[in-house]
Amino acid sequence: MNEWDSAPITPEQARDWVAKGRRCAAPMLRLAGAVADPAEVEPGRVELSEDWLYGNFMLAWLDPAAEPRRVRHLPDASFFLDLLRRAYAPATSARPDLAELLTGTSRPEMSLTNDVLQIQLRGLDEGYSMIRHHALMLFYAALWLDEPYRTGWFDLYDTLVTYVDGRAEGRPTLPELSAVEAAAFADFTTLAGRTLTRDDGVKLLESPELDDIVDYQLYAGVAIGLLWREYRELPESEREAWHRDQLSERYLRQDYLEENWTNLK
Repeated sequence: MNEWDSAPITPEQARDWVAKGRRCAAPMLRLAGAVADPAEVEPGRVELSEDWLYGNFMLAWLDPAAEPRRVRHLPDASFFLDLLRRAYAPATSARPDLAELLTGTSRPEMSLTNDVLQIQLRGLDEGYSMIRHHALMLFYAALWLDEPYRTGWFDLYDTLVTYVDGRAEGRPTLPELSAVEAAAFADFTTLAGRTLTRDDGVKLLESPELDDIVDYQLYAGVAIGLLWREYRELPESEREAWHRDQLSERYLRQDYLEENWTNLK
């Protein structure tokens, strides 16, 4: 039985967020061209923890086989937000005002709206990176937030880039990044059962056993920050072309975002 209940996702919220995601995704799908796979999308709250993909580690996930397609989601975001508090501590230490972002509903909203876009795009058969490729989905979810949350989340992601680049070791290499992602997903499976009760979860959130998952979340945030740094420098007149290029050309390349990761400051 899941014991985390301080940040519930209500059916009304999920319905509203999925509807918003559909509205916001529609113009992006037109720009995506052949990569687009438009469809009806509905939320799907999953009550039983045995039916969750990775315990409390993943707040929402795709069910493209359902009719209509579903964005499945957990009933509560408490553990997930606590995990992000640990991963984003470098940003919230530098900018304490950003910590408030992890107390509201803006990040759970992003979890659902980004999946509404992703479930309507054709995917890679193999080589999809939940750090590099998925950064584009979360970038759009942040872009669609109402203010002041939109600015706040992009400030947070930007601050994470500054933090990682300021470390003596800097950013991980691309092979190191892939290794972190693989290790995190292995831990999602092996540690999922320890996210369900509050006692186990609190201990786990303080444990070095989560180091690979924390690094995964940190670098996923950095990847979004790099997209934001590229996008914010564009004149308004060039942004539609940027969206078209990202969605219709770059998104399905296995090396998506690798050049940004290596070279963009």
